[in-house]
Amino acid sequence: MGFFWSFLLSYPDIFLAIVCFFCLSLFRLIRQRQKSAIPVNWPVVGMVPFLVRNLYHIHDRVTDMLREAGCTFMITGPWFLNMNFLATCDPATVNHCFNTNFNNYPKGSEFAEMFDILGEGLLVADSESWEYQRRVAMQIFASRAFRSFSMSTIMRKAGTVLLPYLDHMAKHGSQVELEGVFMRFSLDVSYSTVFATDLDCLSVSRPIPLFGQATKEVEEGMLFRHVVPPSLWKLLRMLKVGSEKKMADARVVVDQFIYEEISKRKAQADKESQGDVLSMYMKWPMDPSMSEQQKTQFLRDTVVGFIFAGKDLVAVTLTWFFYMMCKHPHVEAKILEEIKALRGTTWPGNLSVFECDMLRSAIYLQAALLETLRLFPATPFEEKEALNNDVLPNGTRVSKGTRIVFSLYAMGRIEGIWGKDCAEFRPERWVSKSGRLRHEPSYKFLAFNSGPRSCLGKDLALNNMKMAAASIIHNFKVELVEGHAVMPESSVILHTRNGMMVRLKRREAAAA
Repeated sequence: MGFFWSFLLSYPDIFLAIVCFFCLSLFRLIRQRQKSAIPVNWPVVGMVPFLVRNLYHIHDRVTDMLREAGCTFMITGPWFLNMNFLATCDPATVNHCFNTNFNNYPKGSEFAEMFDILGEGLLVADSESWEYQRRVAMQIFASRAFRSFSMSTIMRKAGTVLLPYLDHMAKHGSQVELEGVFMRFSLDVSYSTVFATDLDCLSVSRPIPLFGQATKEVEEGMLFRHVVPPSLWKLLRMLKVGSEKKMADARVVVDQFIYEEISKRKAQADKESQGDVLSMYMKWPMDPSMSEQQKTQFLRDTVVGFIFAGKDLVAVTLTWFFYMMCKHPHVEAKILEEIKALRGTTWPGNLSVFECDMLRSAIYLQAALLETLRLFPATPFEEKEALNNDVLPNGTRVSKGTRIVFSLYAMGRIEGIWGKDCAEFRPERWVSKSGRLRHEPSYKFLAFNSGPRSCLGKDLALNNMKMAAASIIHNFKVELVEGHAVMPESSVILHTRNGMMVRLKRREAAAA
């Protein structure tokens, strides 16, 4: 140390030159990285400055980063906080992790803890528990009773709740925040499909029910868990403060509603099943070794998973779908022409609702919904955790315990995956020359997951969206409020940041 100070005092000009050299080198590095989408890996804090600086545009910035990095990049968090993860949008890696090497990439314990609101349900379960729940769910979803009940529920809700609400707003010339409408409608449908009970979320005069508000607060809490170190939110949970206290309070409300519905159904055990989710599961022969409390917990975890999985996918996709209709009126015109040839059921107020079977021939409508999901996936990313060391198809080495985040949002915007027109909204890419729907492999189009964990509710969700979209387009013209900017929220669900403000006009043909 004495030699250092002696050298510094004897040759201050050399020392100053060295300092200047390092400062200039650091400045040059920063300037180079500013022109690059690849984030700087800073000492101690890692790439947190990149995440913080781009917080409100994170999906687009991650897309730029993955595009420049060749579809796969390791995000480094602060030292010692266990926030490192591998980000990717490579279809080959998706196929590897979701299909060919599925057993090595479970959801993982960290994911299950982060989404503890779901208990031990199908969405977070792994191994034998997941296999059992999957088999049961497949048989229930395939049953005629369930399909008939769910489709009739969607049609009834569209005809008695959704369209009359929109008609009321159209008659008064009021501005409508469309995503909020779809969130209430979708929650209403999900609740009725699960419990055969009306929650009545969509009312001109009533505020959103406590259950709906609670599910919203739970989602906000889960988002917070994704953007802070695990040690922080776990500490807040232990202390029962901040976002974790709000989340815990919201869970109490959710559980109160669900356990009350289960209790009422048990009291009506002799009543004939209507085909709703709760009835179907209560009829299912459970393991006789399970206690009554375990059976009730199983029912609770099952139905809460169904509600959370179903309501957001439909609501968010319908929001972005109508945003695309506003921005691409020629697509809306083609859909309107397609459904004009179909005959809907007339409800009070001369409002037409289209049944599921009737819309089988509406190929272009479904193509437009799939194209919406390609560019605006309701769940913008998926997560996996490596069970053992592995090597990905591109040569990247993955060590045991590595979190891998798959960006669905980026996948839809990479030229190497979808072609030079990947950024364009073009439903025609989903229609073959023969006029049929074109199939795309699920590891390329991940909106409904891929492999053994593919979404069992895919057909139900698409039918729900087709019925709602066709009925709205036939009856109303939806127009964006001038000057209102619509952009993605940085969240675990691809909500709009400021909502979607629109005005509605009854179509003359529908009102005649």
